[in-house]
Amino acid sequence: MKAAAKILDVRIENFSISEIKEKISEMLNDEPRQKFVATLNPEILLKAHRDPNYKKILNSSDLNICDGFGIKMVSCLKKNCLKARFAGADLADFLLDLAAREKSKVLVVASKDSLSKPEEIERAISKKHPDISAKSIYFSAGQEWFENAIIKSAEIVFVNFGAPEQEKFIFENKAKFPSAKLLVGVGGTFDFLTGKIRRAPRWMRSIGTEWLWRLIQEPKRFRRIWNAVAVFPAAALLKEKL
Repeated sequence: MKAAAKILDVRIENFSISEIKEKISEMLNDEPRQKFVATLNPEILLKAHRDPNYKKILNSSDLNICDGFGIKMVSCLKKNCLKARFAGADLADFLLDLAAREKSKVLVVASKDSLSKPEEIERAISKKHPDISAKSIYFSAGQEWFENAIIKSAEIVFVNFGAPEQEKFIFENKAKFPSAKLLVGVGGTFDFLTGKIRRAPRWMRSIGTEWLWRLIQEPKRFRRIWNAVAVFPAAALLKEKL
């Protein structure tokens, strides 16, 4: 496997999709500690560029996956072209399939601001993966929240707070999920599964115009999309604090 790339001083594994799947499968069978997986898009790298503590958290993860066409494009321009982009939605599907095969207990930790409610996430997972034992629960601040039996038994934990909150939450609290083998930040990935947001057609994803699809659906995302499409490439190539 080729050495990891670095963009804005954040490590990104240079794996093919099959290599990522193989690595994750190994993680689920690797004792004893929890594994932290981050899915990186241009907006996340830009936030890490502006927040040194967040950058340290991302670089401490066990696996940093490229989830963003812009990251792959910049890596190629920097002469260390990443083999593949593995979108968070595809990663979640793979992990749910893996959970079904391994009989792993799945937990989705949802933000109160999440577009999809916990019960909607549970129904969507159950419909697509009827053999999975999956629960979704809102996060509430306080130590007593971690005493919930569902939390204590979860083996694969998805956190959908959005960046940087979800990665900071995992970094600070992963030891409080005693049965967890894998914890991963997935942003709004489950909104695709529940049907709250429609995913871009495959052809748009393949040519890197998924951002345009999201902008049409959610015009309020303009600033975020501008950061990902324009500000990130400039910062990554010039290494300036834009």
